[in-house]
Amino acid sequence: MRLTDMTVQKLAVPDRGQKFYTDDILRGFGVRVSQGGAKTFVVLIGAERQRITIGRYPIVSLSQAREKARTLLAERQLGIAPKPSPTFAAVREEYLAQRDDRLRFSTRQADGYLFKLFDGFSSKKIAAISAETIEDIIDGLDSPSTRHHAFLRVKGLFTYAVKRGYIGRSPTDRLDCPPVEEPRERVLTLDELRTVIMTARAYPHAFGAIVELCAITGQRRQQIGALRQQYVDFDTGTITWPPEAMKTGRRHTIPLSSMTRAILTRTTPNEAGLYFPSHVNSPFVGWSYHKARFDGMCGVPDFRLHDLRRTLATRWQEIGVEIATTEKYLSHSAITGGLVGIYQRSAYIEQMRAALEKWEAKLCKLLQ
Repeated sequence: MRLTDMTVQKLAVPDRGQKFYTDDILRGFGVRVSQGGAKTFVVLIGAERQRITIGRYPIVSLSQAREKARTLLAERQLGIAPKPSPTFAAVREEYLAQRDDRLRFSTRQADGYLFKLFDGFSSKKIAAISAETIEDIIDGLDSPSTRHHAFLRVKGLFTYAVKRGYIGRSPTDRLDCPPVEEPRERVLTLDELRTVIMTARAYPHAFGAIVELCAITGQRRQQIGALRQQYVDFDTGTITWPPEAMKTGRRHTIPLSSMTRAILTRTTPNEAGLYFPSHVNSPFVGWSYHKARFDGMCGVPDFRLHDLRRTLATRWQEIGVEIATTEKYLSHSAITGGLVGIYQRSAYIEQMRAALEKWEAKLCKLLQ
């Protein structure tokens, strides 16, 4: 087909996938049309048919695209070949390997989950992946939060690919980052909280103990899922998470309450010291699977584990716990940093311990 401005405008849109229209004037040059109607100029170079994306029509005109393709083909003839394009899977492994090895386990776990959403790209050359195909995957995800974080992960990978010279421009540059959903304000009623804890106690898996600990302690689910024997000091009655186990990246200590002590006493850690292991050295995984099963037993609507944290903060205010104590307990506050934090650490532990005693008294009465 002889490509002209008129023919490019009238190219048929496929019902599914993509269709490539080749140009009779310049061999290897053509237009890729997606089912969404996007038209992208590409050129195929060499015996291996390396596909290089030139730009999207009409932002890039036909004459500009054809000239760029002619330059790339000429460079190939002169031995100035573009850097071979690795596969998406190869770039992903390289990208993940160079990421900061001090990342928390939960962040590395999220990397694995979110990049798995793009497994369909694995065998594709990184230079052959278009903005449209990325957009299709992102748009197909159900959760606003998952769409947001998946986009940020894949954008980071393509930015890395640009820096390494695998591609000239990231296909994510012209895509908007999906917004994060509005912050939740869900606080469980006391009846709902009772139902959640009673279901947790009846749940036939260690996930039940995790849920109960989230309700009692108000700590993040990743902290509880990664809890190790080394973090728990039964003599001093404290639990201390190291910086790498915390979302804030700061060491965090809370009192060991009576109800928490009872749960941990009857839970046997594995050889690596994990109370809720997935494998020998891996904290708990399988959140989605067990949460779906738990919801089927529980029946509390629109309930997430993080709601237990918000519920504790709200109920503590109702029983007269000072905001500063709650913030410190939830590892929200920075008011005790530096020297103040060193000198007042024990005072906050005692304030938190008193708050926990009042909270557990309320829970015991609720669960009678």
